Amino acid sequence: MSIDFKNKFKAVISVIGASEIDKQIENTTIEIGRLIAKNNYAVVCGGLSGVMEAICKGAKEEGGFTIGIIPHTEKSYANKYVDLVIPCPFSQARNIVVVLAGDICLAISGKAGTLSEMCFAWIYDKPLVALSSVQGWSSKMANQKLDNRRNDMIYGVTTPLEAINKINDLLK
Repeated sequence: MSIDFKNKFKAVISVIGASEIDKQIENTTIEIGRLIAKNNYAVVCGGLSGVMEAICKGAKEEGGFTIGIIPHTEKSYANKYVDLVIPCPFSQARNIVVVLAGDICLAISGKAGTLSEMCFAWIYDKPLVALSSVQGWSSKMANQKLDNRRNDMIYGVTTPLEAINKINDLLK
């Protein structure tokens, strides 16, 4: 199977977030996944549970394409909504690969792993959107700057529609 990414998808969105989430975050993330696919973007994430599974599920519900960069050698660890599994068995070091694989990063909740991905996105000059309406690092870092190396900020959004609108604006 061959996919011509340049002609099929406008961009790839790196989605980062917690591996354990509640029902509200799950539903919000599924809706964001649907909107990402409807707007003709592919998803890349860590490929496991929580935000990663919910974003992939939403994208697949709308016929989207999902990539999971998992911290294992066995592809079977990926969630069932991942189309392309990329084994990267370097524990948290894979976080940098997740960030660099996308054109923009979207943070949804998150713990220390998500914070590290937000830092990598900042360092590597990836536009960074953070959902501020959920608990975790995305809400703590929304509308902030990590340091002065960049002129922009981590763009805070509160709803799935705001998230996709901000992504669209930043990718123009």
